[in-house]
Amino acid sequence: MRKSLERRLQFILWVLVFAIAILFVDFIICIAVMYKSSDINYTDASEIMDGLSYNTGEYVLSDEESTQLQKNNEFAFLLDNNGNIIWYENMPESLKKSKYTLQDVAKFTRYYLDDYPVRTYTVSEDRLLIVGKLNSDIWKYTLEYDANNVLTLLEMTPLLFIFNMILFIFVSIRMYKSRQRRIEEERVEWIAGVSHDIRTPLAIILGNAQMIPKESSMDEIKRKSEIIESQGLRIRGLVENLNITSKLDFGTKRFEKSKVCLSTLIRKIVSNMINSLDIDAQSKYDFELKIDNELQKYEISLNEELFERAVINLLNNSFRHNPDGCQVYINLYKENKKVVLEIGDSGSGVSAEILQRLNQNAYAETKSVGKHGLGLKIVKKVVEFHRWKVIFTNGKNAGFVCRMEIK
Repeated sequence: MRKSLERRLQFILWVLVFAIAILFVDFIICIAVMYKSSDINYTDASEIMDGLSYNTGEYVLSDEESTQLQKNNEFAFLLDNNGNIIWYENMPESLKKSKYTLQDVAKFTRYYLDDYPVRTYTVSEDRLLIVGKLNSDIWKYTLEYDANNVLTLLEMTPLLFIFNMILFIFVSIRMYKSRQRRIEEERVEWIAGVSHDIRTPLAIILGNAQMIPKESSMDEIKRKSEIIESQGLRIRGLVENLNITSKLDFGTKRFEKSKVCLSTLIRKIVSNMINSLDIDAQSKYDFELKIDNELQKYEISLNEELFERAVINLLNNSFRHNPDGCQVYINLYKENKKVVLEIGDSGSGVSAEILQRLNQNAYAETKSVGKHGLGLKIVKKVVEFHRWKVIFTNGKNAGFVCRMEIK
């Protein structure tokens, strides 16, 4: 669970950093484009006026400034306060009017002179200098905004930024979850397919292993057939555990809960478990089942399949780690206001280090600990599914105990 949470946090952090980086790059690009597009190089008005001299009743521009206008593909002219053109350079023929009215000046001061973008400068009390571009690929427009609207836009900018970030993260997470869901479904289907393929040959192996003792009187052959059967049953249990844990991990199957009588269900599970053991195994293990009288008819909502798997795994854990036999007990009792199910044995128990690892919150998501592997992980997953509490301990004298607080 912790690793899964860490992966999700890392992914969200990565998306957040990625989104910020994209927005930052976009901002830089926009600023650069706007700066470049607004950087229209006009010949400076003061330079033109410095290069302009009045000789013999007419204005003459210096060769240096005339060359500069040619280089910049520009034209320039002077208007007096009556709108008359008193000097021009490179001026298109279509613009050489006898007189410019105030309306004309008002128009080209803000926009264009015909199709030519121009800039207007006041160079004296009765003179206007107009500098224009001969190419018409420059966009010029005067924008006007209400100051209140601009302030509103500035106030909204952070909110828009946050909204865009949330939208970007939400879409990214949805896409990630959808992809992960497909991967998980494919994984569960693959595990289910492999499990199904294993069951058929395993059933044949177990069937033949059970027939061998009936058809042979040799003790050695009987002993080997028992080994084959016990290991086959173990493989079958592992396959079932693998299916259950994949469905719990990836959530591809919805485990429905139903209200059941807990004492009746426990008796059925324990009875079936005892009956599945051979005579030799039944003689090695002493089963003890205790249920408080007040809990004989106690009902609880749970998933029978998962609960049965958890109980079977705990019983198998006792068998596997105590092959020479032990006492196995199942107690259902009430402690204060808590309903407790305790499954344990009088066997060898486990070390303090293993107990510490078993009781870690993230144990169900970690690697197996020695021989206590998938079976006990599933017990913890089943407890987490039902939102119960579980703790693994050693018995007072000896043995291994699983205590589940189911209410």
